Amino acid sequence: MNTPSLLTGEDLAAAGLLHAYLSAHRPLPEWMDADAVIGFGHFDLRIARRCADLRSAGRARLIVLTGGIGAGTADLGMPEADAFAAEIARSRPGVAASAIIRENQSTNTSENIRFTADLLLRQHPQGAFGRGLHSAILVATPARMRRVWLTFRELVPEVEAWCMPPESNYATDELLYRTKGQDLVATLLGELDRLVLYPDRGWIVREDIPPHVAAAAARLGWVAPARAGHPNRSDPVTVG
Repeated sequence: MNTPSLLTGEDLAAAGLLHAYLSAHRPLPEWMDADAVIGFGHFDLRIARRCADLRSAGRARLIVLTGGIGAGTADLGMPEADAFAAEIARSRPGVAASAIIRENQSTNTSENIRFTADLLLRQHPQGAFGRGLHSAILVATPARMRRVWLTFRELVPEVEAWCMPPESNYATDELLYRTKGQDLVATLLGELDRLVLYPDRGWIVREDIPPHVAAAAARLGWVAPARAGHPNRSDPVTVG
């Protein structure tokens, strides 16, 4: 696989297509609002600003920030939810702290959701998932958005979920990741691996990868991982 700085025009197009697919834009219809907007922890502080802007626009009544210190924390120096809250206070001072709930112990996507569910049930029982909270806007860094959505659907099927990641594109996110010493192409291909493997573990809803997305990923060096009981490595991918 070429390094990001050496991508050809066709490879850049493939990376852009894969990035767009994983971004999983599923916006809340304009005539609706949600019970909460949930920001999933990462070094990408645009998530915090996006959550604040959605609440300020009346799209959700509550902000939930979830994330401790995990693989995506990078150089934040504190739990992701706390960094998000600090970013909202700094950049969106009009958002009241009382409108924000923080879960700052989780270390992965599944924990983000499960720990948030437990926190809401303990501290805000009338606003827990499936009780007072029936709809949510999910906000994650674009490369992770589709997996977050599929995980949420698996773990909290009773809550209608919409996906509204920060507006971005491959070039913008490649620069962001590079400033953190991370390779966005490798991240995108790793996300695709998870979409193939995690459903068999009961972690996410299964969703077939479209042929054109699989082809774009293959151009970047991706080989579909073998699922348990599926020795043919092409089995998980919808072809044709």
